[in-house]
Amino acid sequence: MPRFLPQAAHHVSKLALPLAIAALLALGGNARPAWADNASDLAMARLAMARHDYAGALPTLTQLANQGDAGAMVELTKIYGQGLGVAVDQDKALAYLRQAVEKGNAQAQVGLAVLYDQGSNGLPKDPAEAARLYKLAADQGNARGQVSLGWHYENGSGVPKNVAEAVRLYTLGARQGDAAGQTNLGWMYQNGAGVPRNPTEAARLYKQAASQGFVRAQGQMGAIYLAGVGVTKDPVEAARWNMMAAERGWVPAQFALGFQYRQGEGVARDDAQALHWLRKAADGGEQGAIALLAQMYESGDGAPKDVAEAQRLWAKLPADQRPGSKAQ
Repeated sequence: MPRFLPQAAHHVSKLALPLAIAALLALGGNARPAWADNASDLAMARLAMARHDYAGALPTLTQLANQGDAGAMVELTKIYGQGLGVAVDQDKALAYLRQAVEKGNAQAQVGLAVLYDQGSNGLPKDPAEAARLYKLAADQGNARGQVSLGWHYENGSGVPKNVAEAVRLYTLGARQGDAAGQTNLGWMYQNGAGVPRNPTEAARLYKQAASQGFVRAQGQMGAIYLAGVGVTKDPVEAARWNMMAAERGWVPAQFALGFQYRQGEGVARDDAQALHWLRKAADGGEQGAIALLAQMYESGDGAPKDVAEAQRLWAKLPADQRPGSKAQ
């Protein structure tokens, strides 16, 4: 779940401030509103969690949650859901998450929506319920809720397909710096989906997200530099971005990097490196990598000639993508 950032405090007028102080003084010189104590305690508990002192954080978080603090409920969801200093207890984690949702906590709304999206933690896969929860968070200005709801509208998942609404929501998330929103919006501009096609704007958005370390955007940067779409074609720069994404397990980038090593495009030709990355991409299910590897083993060009291995690889592909399929 994304880190919860509390909203900024509302401005207090010059008249209201003395009245508030007077009210506190009437309660005693050291009086503090309960919410101030709770906020301080929650901050200390979160600091303890950041230091991996889960045993130290648990009593405070439990007490705050019992008092109705939604932020503490979210932290307890993490503790019991991930088994941080306690035995994993998915039922208790889900109970705290639902309580936080009922309190209107946007982070919890997104977290529960993810579970319905995935059909995990004992919940059924329910795109409509996921979209409903994302909307609750999006309406509060939560960037992750906006972007996730946008994906549902783009794909017609749980809601009627509405590409224009997807673009609107992606834009809201992207403006808040959400890397997934920037990447998704970039994809819309690259393909002219719901907006006029604009590869330059797509490249700008991909770069914003990639600079935050968002692996899918790094892969897109590699792809556009390799193709020269929205940027000047630059195979060397493509290889740099593809390497970043490939090392982090992004399968399309592994395929692209393997292809670059195979062709000697942007990097020195290196059959060993080509095999290494193509293998990883093939293991990840990338059909282009499987087909290229099969050709290499079949021909003995760039790989040891191994007809049995080639046949094994061809068998992984749909029948219409295997050699001779068109002739049948």
